[in-house]
Amino acid sequence: MTDNKHHIDADNDTLHEAPNQVDEVNQVNEQTETEAEQNVNSDNESADMEDLMQQINELTLQLAAKDEEILRVAAEGMNAQKRLQRELENTRKYANEKLIKAMVPVMDSFDKALEIVYDDEVEVTVEAMVEGTINTQQSLSKVLQEYGIEIINPLGERFNPEIHEAMSMVKSEDHEKNTVVDVFQKGYLLNGRVIRAAMVVVAQ
Repeated sequence: MTDNKHHIDADNDTLHEAPNQVDEVNQVNEQTETEAEQNVNSDNESADMEDLMQQINELTLQLAAKDEEILRVAAEGMNAQKRLQRELENTRKYANEKLIKAMVPVMDSFDKALEIVYDDEVEVTVEAMVEGTINTQQSLSKVLQEYGIEIINPLGERFNPEIHEAMSMVKSEDHEKNTVVDVFQKGYLLNGRVIRAAMVVVAQ
């Protein structure tokens, strides 16, 4: 009888301890799962960090390439600006080069005429001097016309204040009112723009 009682008590103790053991097993399982999750999260974080570092490196390379491109474009712009400045300076410096080249033969004609005039061994008539002067003037007028220069010689024309400058006014029975009766100085136009107005005398 006593042995049976002890046996029953032992079984009861075992029954009381069983839930505790189950709890301990559950706790161990939960801890194991938590550690596994932490390991997984840690691995994921490492992978994310590697991806982030790779993206940063790629962006750094892209920025470096952009910086090089910006510097190259800036250098090309500066070179283009310097080249344009040189071209503008050359344009200003040599703008009249063609005109001067065209004028050189006219100057040669003047020089040749003066040599003849001052040469005692050469007899020069007034008629020859006049003819030479006329030829030189015609050559000069031709050059000026080729470069868009027009001579204003308004004798007998109506006075035009845009291209004529009245030096004086006179009474004239032979001319209508506001007619140019004399020209003190011829005027000049350059491609339609007045370089110098013709200085004239106008009939009242």
